[in-house]
Amino acid sequence: MKSIKLSASIFLLFAVSALAFNHSALAQEAPEPAQMQNEQPPLKRPSADEVLTDEEAQELFDAAMKERDSGKVYDAIQKFEYILSRRPSLNRARLELAVSYHRASQYDDALQEFQAVLDNPETPEKVRLAILAYLGQLTSDELKPESEHSFSYYTKAGALYNSNINFAPLRGTDAIPDGEDTASPGLDTFFSASHRYSNNKPFDTAGAATNFEWQSQISWTGNNYTRNSDFDLNIISASTGPAFISKGRWNGAIALQVDQMYFGNATLGTFVSVNPLITFDMGNYHGISLELSYTDNNFVRPEDEGRDGSNVLAGAAYSTLLGGVDNGLEAGFRVVDQTADDEQFGYKSTEIYFGGFITFAKTSNLYLNLNFEQYDYKAADTLACTPQPCTGSTRDEIESRYVLGYNYNFSEGFLHDWTLNTHISYTRNNSNIDFYNYERKIFAINLARYFL
Repeated sequence: MKSIKLSASIFLLFAVSALAFNHSALAQEAPEPAQMQNEQPPLKRPSADEVLTDEEAQELFDAAMKERDSGKVYDAIQKFEYILSRRPSLNRARLELAVSYHRASQYDDALQEFQAVLDNPETPEKVRLAILAYLGQLTSDELKPESEHSFSYYTKAGALYNSNINFAPLRGTDAIPDGEDTASPGLDTFFSASHRYSNNKPFDTAGAATNFEWQSQISWTGNNYTRNSDFDLNIISASTGPAFISKGRWNGAIALQVDQMYFGNATLGTFVSVNPLITFDMGNYHGISLELSYTDNNFVRPEDEGRDGSNVLAGAAYSTLLGGVDNGLEAGFRVVDQTADDEQFGYKSTEIYFGGFITFAKTSNLYLNLNFEQYDYKAADTLACTPQPCTGSTRDEIESRYVLGYNYNFSEGFLHDWTLNTHISYTRNNSNIDFYNYERKIFAINLARYFL
């Protein structure tokens, strides 16, 4: 981010003094900011034996700047190089080419172009000083290793109160008998350790600079109740996979994940998933995300016989930040197709969700999440009907979830860098079979922190 700010300062200075350059069409016809946002018509490059006119040079220059601003740095480099091959005296284009080389991690090429401008006796002193300041950042970036390994850790620990510990995580097959208390306080915990391998030298994808990373994480999630440990839920997860980042354009990742789940005092099962995700940067803090997931479900307990199968999920979301980065909104949907050896446990579902947050007093934010999911099961239920054995109706359900939360970031004192999180959630499941109707209220409070 620092280099981008330096780049801007160089050319603000240059715009003031560039008129001193002789024979420079770009300096004489510096584009207004509004011009640079306009759509450009298809460019027609002159043939090799034609002279590049001032208008043609300006048109190519504007297109190159627009491409670089959108992340297509390699396409911008080609256009700047072409301009200079026909009009080598256009130092404004040479400076922008140098910045483009820098963003592509072509440090030697960037230094050569900056030096060419410094060697020009007609370069104004203000521009020289700005270039020399920029070279400090260029040299610093050049000294960075081509690849880096980084580790981070996250911890969250606190208390929760769940008014109904039934129906999790198998949507209703494990139930506390009628008349017994279904509410319980408990411990809410999450710990993770992450590793990231980053290759700092970008590569060209469709004209844009793209960086490669490999991201891995192990984590433990725990909800452990004090009144009835039979409904404790603990998950040990491990994930790893490549990630690709094209700044200002898109980023994507493909994670392979293994979840080992424990329910009560028994192993519930092992779940292996592949999770591709891509987010497109639409500019001005707007983004569109597409997600896919395939999960292979392998249950262990005898009472879960017939549940083995797969889960396929697809979804899309739109997100935006408002007021800079202090407030945000998100809306999306997901569709799921879950198969099972016994079809009464298979279903198709559609979910829509909305979320938003607002930040105030710089250290606090308030958030609200709304989720609505409809489940259409694939075969008649045999668990809720009586007397056993029997065949009942096919389940048709809508689950609604509402979460209101608050975060406070400590900026000083012994809790410096910790975050206080608290939320209240309400879940209601409406089923055509009374046995599966339920409500749940959860209150949770915890402290969390990243260790980088």
